[in-house]
Order: sequence, then C-alpha cells, then structure tokens
Amino acid sequence: MIAFLRGTVSERSDEAVFVEVNGVGFRVMMTTPALQRVRTGDPVLIHTYLAHKEDAMLLYGFFDQAEKDLFIKLIGVSGVGPKTALGILSLFSADEFCQAVLREDVKLLSKAPGVGHKTAQRLILELKNTLVREGAPFRLAPGQASADKATGDDAVAALEALGYETVVAVKAVQTVRAADPELELQDVIKRALRLLMKE
Repeated sequence: MIAFLRGTVSERSDEAVFVEVNGVGFRVMMTTPALQRVRTGDPVLIHTYLAHKEDAMLLYGFFDQAEKDLFIKLIGVSGVGPKTALGILSLFSADEFCQAVLREDVKLLSKAPGVGHKTAQRLILELKNTLVREGAPFRLAPGQASADKATGDDAVAALEALGYETVVAVKAVQTVRAADPELELQDVIKRALRLLMKE
C-alpha cells in the first residue's frame, strides 16, 4: 500500500493533483479545500489511501493524517464510498464532522454531497461511539471527553441562539478550546463571540 507521497505538484485539476515522485506521476484525488491550497511546482507531502475498484485503483490524498484516518472510518460505514467520504471532508473539517456526529445533527450532515437523511443517520449510528471513545471532536483524552464535550456543545448552542450558523459556531468554539482547553463555559462563549465579531 502507498502510505504517503513526497514530491512536486506537476498539474492540478478540479478533483485531483498530479504529483511527480522521482520521475513517476501519481494522480491523487483530494478534497476541495486541499486542492485550493496547492499550486503547480509546490513540494508536497501527501498521506494517501489506495482504493480498489473493479476496473481501477484510485489514490486519495490528505495533508493531515487525522483527516486520512477519518476518511478510512467514513468508508467503513455502510453505503459510504470514497467519493462520498471525500465530499463530506470537502464540506466539513475533521473536527466539524465529529462535532456534528456527536450532536447527532442529521440535518447538517445531510448537506454533504451524496449524503441523504438515511446516510446521515447511519454515520451517527456507526461512528458516534467510536468518536466518543477517541475523545472527538476536541482531541481529548477519552476520560475527558464527556465533560468537555458537554461544555463545547453548550457553547455552540449559545452561539446558535445568538443567530450564528452551526458550522460557524462550531469552528469558533473549537478555535477557542484549542487555545485553552481549561476554560469554563462562559469564558468559551465570550472568547468565541469576540473571535466571530472580528471576522
């Protein structure tokens, strides 16, 4: 299996980059945000996953190992193939997706391309326990997950009540908590609000 590629971007399309490694070109499918980051001639290190189809082998790439790990979890869910998984990760960051699953936000998950109501429910059913066990979405130790998840959820809910969209609220709370995981709920809300007001 090809675990990663280190090389130079020789070309880019709407759905893939072409990476040259020692004279060999690899076509690597990537998320939309990832594709927007690269330019022809850029040196890159891309974590990869090789998917086998009946008539082809496709290489999927990620700049972040955690995103690759989540991609592998996604394609393990019944009814979710690599294309749908890539679409999910194009719309949500890894942390945003984990937060949506933990909040059981079927409506938000259903906004991803290729994900309907039933698929969103399956994502929650099949991944929630795993994500809780791993301390997602704030990358906590498992023992901390329950209490700190509640603080994060409450902060997001407070921002939503003030009119902010879920994705925007989640990102602000994650940014604040990443900077200082020990903050109390009210401080998380205040700092997240200050962050949002600067944008």
